[in-house]
Amino acid sequence: MSRASGRHVLERPRGRSRLWTATVVALASALTLGSAQAYAEPSDEQPHTMAVSLAPSGATFTSAYAPSRNYAQYDVLVATSNAYSVYLTFDTSEIPEDAAITSASLKMSVRSAATDRPGLAVRAVPSTWQPYEVTGANRPQATGARLNSTATAVPGQTLETTLATSSVTVGGPTSFEVIYEVHAAGIFFDKSGAKAPTLTLTYTTPSEPDAGSTGTATVQPAPTPTATATAQPTPTATAQPTPTPTVTAQPTPTATAQPTPTPTPTVTEQPTSTGASLPFQVAQTGEAKVFAHYFPPYPISIDNKAPESDYYARNYLSPSGESGRHAAYGGLLRDRPEGRTPISGDYRLVDMQTEVQQAAEAGVDGFFIDILSLSGSNWDRSLLLADAAEDYGHGFVVSPQLDMTTSTGRASAATIAARVAELVSKPSAYRLPDGRPVVSAFKAEAKSVDWWRSVLSELERRGLDVAFVPTFLNASESNMAAFAPISYAQGVWGTRNPGNITAAPNYAARAHGLGVKWVAPVAVQDERPNQAVYQEAANLETLRASWERAIGDGADMVQLITWNDYSENTQFAPSEAHGDAFLDVNGYYLTQFKSGSAPAITGDALYVTHRTQFVDAKQQLGTSLMRLMSSGTTSTKPRDTVEVQTFLTAAATVTVSIGSTTHTYSAPEGVYAKTFPLALGRVSVTASRSGARIATAVSQEPVVANPLVQDLQYVAVSSR
Repeated sequence: MSRASGRHVLERPRGRSRLWTATVVALASALTLGSAQAYAEPSDEQPHTMAVSLAPSGATFTSAYAPSRNYAQYDVLVATSNAYSVYLTFDTSEIPEDAAITSASLKMSVRSAATDRPGLAVRAVPSTWQPYEVTGANRPQATGARLNSTATAVPGQTLETTLATSSVTVGGPTSFEVIYEVHAAGIFFDKSGAKAPTLTLTYTTPSEPDAGSTGTATVQPAPTPTATATAQPTPTATAQPTPTPTVTAQPTPTATAQPTPTPTPTVTEQPTSTGASLPFQVAQTGEAKVFAHYFPPYPISIDNKAPESDYYARNYLSPSGESGRHAAYGGLLRDRPEGRTPISGDYRLVDMQTEVQQAAEAGVDGFFIDILSLSGSNWDRSLLLADAAEDYGHGFVVSPQLDMTTSTGRASAATIAARVAELVSKPSAYRLPDGRPVVSAFKAEAKSVDWWRSVLSELERRGLDVAFVPTFLNASESNMAAFAPISYAQGVWGTRNPGNITAAPNYAARAHGLGVKWVAPVAVQDERPNQAVYQEAANLETLRASWERAIGDGADMVQLITWNDYSENTQFAPSEAHGDAFLDVNGYYLTQFKSGSAPAITGDALYVTHRTQFVDAKQQLGTSLMRLMSSGTTSTKPRDTVEVQTFLTAAATVTVSIGSTTHTYSAPEGVYAKTFPLALGRVSVTASRSGARIATAVSQEPVVANPLVQDLQYVAVSSR
C-alpha cells in the first residue's frame, strides 16, 4: 500500500482499470469507529451512493500562550475556548468532481477533558496552511458560523458531530478549526493511529464506478510528524511510545527537517569552533526573579577527598555503598556533582562559594534552601550557604524553605521562628523592596493555615514581618484560596514530564485572581531509584515545556527544581552526567523570562541528550526497578530517543551518529531541536557550514544493552 500526502491510496489490481479511491459502503454496517478501511460496493439504484472515511492529511494545534510555537510533532491535539485551537485538513481530491456531498460527520477520540459540558465548535478555515509551519501567530482564521451539531467530550469515548455538507470541498483539501467553547475545558484528543480524527462523507455520483472498483480502500492514518521549527520552549503533550525523528523548537517556522537521512556530506577539516562561550548572553538581572531549590545533603564534596574515592564514589554511587543499604536498587545515586581535587582551608565554605558563583553566572538570583532540620549538618550547611552568598555579593540571595515533610515540620512554632530569624538576619537573606524577608515552605498544606498563622505571629513577636511563600504539592483551588490571606506569593512543586506540564491549569491566573504572585516550577527531569519511580522527561522537552508555561502564563517568579537534589536526579547544577549543558540551555529561556524577549544567538553550539540504556533494559545488579511515576492520560509515555538542540547563527548541516547509524539534516538559524531513535553504541554530533566544521559534541556515555544498574536519567553533552 502506498502513501501520498497522507491521503488514502488504493492498489491497482493487475489487469484491471484504475480503482476508485472513494469507497462504496452499506451504510448500516460498513463504517465502524477506528476502522482503517472503508468498503466499496456499487448500488443498484441511481444515483450511486458512495461513502468514504478519511484520516487527516495534516493535524496540529496552536497556543495563544506561545504564538511563535509549532506543535505538529506531538501525538495529541489540545482544544480550549481561547488558548488552544486544533487544525485539521482532509484531502478530498479523490472524490469525483461531479459528486454531491449528502452527509458529513467528524469523529475525534477524547483522551481527557476537564469539563462535562458540551462545547465542541468546528469552523471552516482556508486550506493554505502547513502542519509544520502553522503557529498561533499565523494560524488560519476561521470563517463563517459553526458548522457542527452540539457535542460533548467524554474521556475515553469518541466524540462524533454532524457537519454542514457545504463545509466540504470536493476535489481538494478541506480544513477545519476545532475549539471547545467552555472556559478551561482542557480537551485532549488523540491524533494518530486507529484513534485519529476521521471525516466521514457520503455522496452521490451521476455515473457508475469503474467495473473493477469492488476492492477495498485503506484509509491511511495521519502521517507521523518529523520536523518543526519553533521559537520558545516546547510544550509537549504526550510523547510517542515508538520514537520517530521529531523536531521541536525554533525561530524559522518555515524550516522543515529532512525526514529521510541523506548521505553524510564531505566535510573539509578546519579548525573546530567548540563554542567555548555561550551562544547567547544570559540575563543576570531582571524584575522577574529566578530561584533554585538548594538541597543541603549534596554539596560539591562531603569529605574533601579525590572524586574517585570520596563519599559519593564509595557510598552513594556504589551498589554496595553504605553497608549495602541501597543494594536493591543499585546504589542511592546515578549522578554526582562535578568532582574536584582536595583543597586546603575551609573547603565547605569554598565549595558553597563555588555553587553560588555557578548559579549566579547562569542567571539564577538566589537559592530557596530546603530546611530539612533545625540543627545538625544540614542546618549548618544552610547557614554556611548564606555566608557564601554574602561573600560572593552581586545581589545573590538566599531564602529558607521550611520542609514540612521532615523534622522541621514537627518542630514547634516558637522553635521554627527562632531558626528562621537566625537565617533571615544574614545580609544575604532575600528581602522585598519594602524590607520584608521572604520565607517559603515546601508542602505548606501539610499544616493548617491557623498553624502557619501561629508561626508568622511568633516571627512578628521577634520584629519580623515576613512575606510568606507557600509551595504546594497539591495546588488545588481550595488550598490556594485558603492560604491566600497569609501569602505574598504561592508556588507548586509541579511535575517533570511535558505532557502533564502542558495539561496543567493556569495556576498563575488563579494566584493573580486571589491577589498573590505566582512562582512557577521549572525542571529538567526526575529519576528516583530509591523510590522506584521516574518521569519521562522526553530529553529536554520538560525543560522547554516548563519555561513555556512560566512565560506564557505570566508567572512572577520561577523556582528551578532543583539545584542539586541528586537523590531525585532533578539537578541543574554542573554534574558528572551533564556538565553545564542543562544550565546552558536553561539560560536561554531564563533570559527570555527575565527580559521579555529571547536573546540573540551570537555563536554556534550543539547540545545532545540521551539515555545510556533503553527504557526496558534489564539491570545486572539490584532487584528493584523504577516504574513510571505519572500514568494519567496526559502523562508523557516512555521513549528511547537522542535529541540534538542547536543554537546557530546561520543554517548548518548537522550529522548525528548513533551507534552504527548516521542521520543528516539541515538545521535552521536560531534555536532548533530534533530527535532520533536511540541505538546501541556511541553518540556524536557535528555541525558544518559551507564545508567547514563549526561545532562537535561527543558523548562519553555509550548506550549499552545490559546495564549494571537501571539508570533512566538523560545524560547531556555540548560542543562547549
